[in-house]
Amino acid sequence: MKSNILIVGVGGQGIILASNVLSNAAVVQNLKVKKSETHGMAQRGGSVETHVRLSKTRIYSPLIPPGEVDVFLAFEPLEALRYLDLLSDETKLVVNSNPFWVPGYPDIEEVLAELRGRDAVLVDALKLSWEAGFNLTQNIVLLGAASPYLPLKRKCLMQAINDTVKKKVDVNLKAFELGAQV
Repeated sequence: MKSNILIVGVGGQGIILASNVLSNAAVVQNLKVKKSETHGMAQRGGSVETHVRLSKTRIYSPLIPPGEVDVFLAFEPLEALRYLDLLSDETKLVVNSNPFWVPGYPDIEEVLAELRGRDAVLVDALKLSWEAGFNLTQNIVLLGAASPYLPLKRKCLMQAINDTVKKKVDVNLKAFELGAQV
């Protein structure tokens, strides 16, 4: 068993926290894990990507080779488009449908139409995070939405959220549950 998970978005969306939750859940489940982060301009809303690789056997590189992404988790729709060339036809896409608005952002409906054409699961993470009780739980909502496609047991993910998230743990657990219902 091996699973390659690519998480992308922009700085401030909780991408690193989400990858930490996945990594910790893998450890709880007794899997081997390697993780790599790229977050150069993240503090200014720049592009962020995290590779998380899980396996029962040894993992030699933290970076996922092109075409070998199993689960693609995009916290921002335009960032999802930026990484499509790394995916395969079998990659499962879970994408936040809410854009991180910047000047010159393309028509959101065109962006979402392109993602629908790739059979992406589009999630209104902002709406669900407010339903959970705090808008900064969008990352955990998206983990919940991706959970059916991950090789991680639900109880391990819940434990990792409990162990990793420092504030509003109950709200984050609710956010995960709401995302899992998508």
